[in-house]
Amino acid sequence: MEYRSGMMHSWNHLCFKGGIFEVSVSLPGPAGIHGWWPGVWTMGNLGRPGYLATTDGMWPYTYNDCDAGITPNQSMTDGVSYLPGQRLPSCSCEGEEHPTPGKGRGCPEIDIIEVSADWGGMNAGVATQSFQVAPFDIWWYPNYEFMQTPSYEFSMVNTYTGGPFQQAVSTTSMLSNDWYDGKQFQSYWFEYVPGDGEDAYIAWVIGDIEMMRFDARAIGPNGNVGQRVIAEEPMSLIMNLGFSENWVAVDWENLYWPTDMYIDYVRWYQKEGEEMVTCDPPGYETTEYIRNHPAAYSNANYTHWEDAGYSWPKNTLMNGCSAGTESGNGNS
Repeated sequence: MEYRSGMMHSWNHLCFKGGIFEVSVSLPGPAGIHGWWPGVWTMGNLGRPGYLATTDGMWPYTYNDCDAGITPNQSMTDGVSYLPGQRLPSCSCEGEEHPTPGKGRGCPEIDIIEVSADWGGMNAGVATQSFQVAPFDIWWYPNYEFMQTPSYEFSMVNTYTGGPFQQAVSTTSMLSNDWYDGKQFQSYWFEYVPGDGEDAYIAWVIGDIEMMRFDARAIGPNGNVGQRVIAEEPMSLIMNLGFSENWVAVDWENLYWPTDMYIDYVRWYQKEGEEMVTCDPPGYETTEYIRNHPAAYSNANYTHWEDAGYSWPKNTLMNGCSAGTESGNGNS
């Protein structure tokens, strides 16, 4: 069978860093039925949605240290991590292709909402709001001391904390079945402050109820990895509708076709004096690097960076070289 769905995104056209991102959505029905995978999310602009070569070794890294966290599998031998290693770490070698030598770069992901169904057997919708991050904590356990879930009536810390490619710092919340099929719209949003200190945080909200927040200390040094960073990358917006058995089991008998996901509005807010609506914020530029690697960013059939004809940059930790201070200009 063949299926066609839709995606809208702002990749490499409209990016933002910090602030509030809000969307008003009426979800695809039928409400409470497993199958659909509607999502509104953001990702670092160095990754193009649907172009896997661009996210190879990039998603969802948000890391600035040069240690086991940048290595394949995080140097673990227990099979927990399938991570290929960070392609653009802070310690790239002299002359290697890197958009901003001396800074770790990646494609972190902040999800405003992904939706499944069947909250506690009540046939209700379930919203998942997450920060996808790599490298990850031992057994994907962040420091819960620095996480808050104010509304236990409607939400809880997600029991799913990650997989072999990423850690998910996440909350799940019960949805009203009225927020489907164009009957009613509901607003979903997150606010975030980039950085790696206690003042850096992400907070998720549905309507006017805060569901969860955490600050950067929740993803601090742990085991053989150092501090992960609340996304410093310029983030692009993605809105899409699909389905996958990798998300939830698909209830083929009770889904109906076609279905629609309605967007009423998309808004983002930034504090006066802190406006940062650009794909090239200082120190985290992206457009020149993207322009220098057209094969990866224009051909969705490539699934690995090397497939597009580019080599994996060397780094001081693994290759015994001197640290780079200038970006290379070729397609190395």
